[in-house]
Amino acid sequence: MIFQATQEIYDAMIAADLKCRIQESDESSAVTAGIRGDNCDFDILFISRDNDADASMRIFNIAKFPAEKMAAVCVAVNECNGKYRYLRFTADDDNTVTAAYDFAVNTENVGKGAVELCMRAMNIVDECYPIIMKAIYS
Repeated sequence: MIFQATQEIYDAMIAADLKCRIQESDESSAVTAGIRGDNCDFDILFISRDNDADASMRIFNIAKFPAEKMAAVCVAVNECNGKYRYLRFTADDDNTVTAAYDFAVNTENVGKGAVELCMRAMNIVDECYPIIMKAIYS
């Protein structure tokens, strides 16, 4: 089932000439857009789990790292979190870095917000990627 926020986000991204696609399952629907930055490429997912106007944004697998680099990656992730308020970076148990943002429940124009967040996330992840990679390889 395609939830309301998913459709609004998809329509807004298409109107902004962003290439994206909808994925759906029994419990959620999502808009996925491929992003190409100067330092890295990644997929942004805007996920909806009900028919309210709320959604969450996730960028999985920004970087993979060996378990012994967890402490260094946590320091880098904290540095990124201190610099930027729109995304929350985490070093996950599966040794990957994820970025997340949760829209407010019943956001008035979730589509427009998603397009803006897509642009902001592209810049933020692109700026944080070298910081994270330095932690992994130093």
